[in-house]
Amino acid sequence: MDPIKLVANMSIETFSEMMAVSRRQVREILFSQLGVKAKSKSLLKNLKQKKEDRIAALHESLKHSSSKREADVCTELVRNWLYSKRPLLKSALDHLGVPNDNGLIDSEPTLFAELSKDQVSSLYKHLCKDFEKEHVAIYLEFMNTANLDAVLAA
Repeated sequence: MDPIKLVANMSIETFSEMMAVSRRQVREILFSQLGVKAKSKSLLKNLKQKKEDRIAALHESLKHSSSKREADVCTELVRNWLYSKRPLLKSALDHLGVPNDNGLIDSEPTLFAELSKDQVSSLYKHLCKDFEKEHVAIYLEFMNTANLDAVLAA
């Protein structure tokens, strides 16, 4: 899993949602380190629009990142966002028969890398009934799910 590619391929809506669940301090550090500033100093431009502009600029900046540090940041951003998607995690783990506590388990599951194409297809269809396809794809990609490209291409 390439965390930078994962973030780069997210829709701006999903990226904005991901940033919204991140702590403000984390967002501000990212803005600062990647040189993302609000473009308009106008008092007339509303704060929400300035925030949206900064999020879009951050997303664009991360799309072109290549350092290990930025990859680690992307990994943590996605991990934190997925934590807010516990119903999705629970549904996936339940479908795979993995005991869990509302979507959480004690260790990183390796079984995603061992799933057959048919198992991934079944899991993907199951999850897409209740969750956004993009979110399902991000989760499965983040978990290094085997055969995912073949299932998404179908």
